[in-house]
Amino acid sequence: MDKVENNRKIIETYYESIASGDFETVISLMHEDVVFNIVGETPYAGLWEGRDNIYGILVPAVVSNFKEGSVKFAERWNVMCVDENRATGLMSAIAETHKGEKLDMTYCHILKFNENQIIEVHEFFDTAQGERLFSNDKLNGHSGKLGPMNY
Repeated sequence: MDKVENNRKIIETYYESIASGDFETVISLMHEDVVFNIVGETPYAGLWEGRDNIYGILVPAVVSNFKEGSVKFAERWNVMCVDENRATGLMSAIAETHKGEKLDMTYCHILKFNENQIIEVHEFFDTAQGERLFSNDKLNGHSGKLGPMNY
């Protein structure tokens, strides 16, 4: 399998695993030193370094904003392009907050790969919706490092 085919398989497995709730596989696709660059100025935004921070702090904080059982990430997704180093994809997200407000968002991801894992993610989404629906106290004082995205 060439590098482009391998990267396509990684991003497709990433979205399929998110959709099915298989976060063991999602986490296994991430390098331990993966970096997330998240657009915006909220505490969720900025530079998040390391798989443990991302899946131990950031992701649980995002999910905790919503009623259990209402979250459906990546029911719809599409790989837009793939090359030897990166892939770009779109992913849906719907959920209901504890106050009954609806999340209906599209995420755009630019993923960067080493030989067999994701080493960097650039994530773009509706920041106004995120600011309205995501509670900052869910991060327990943690946040990404604000500043321009690295690319």
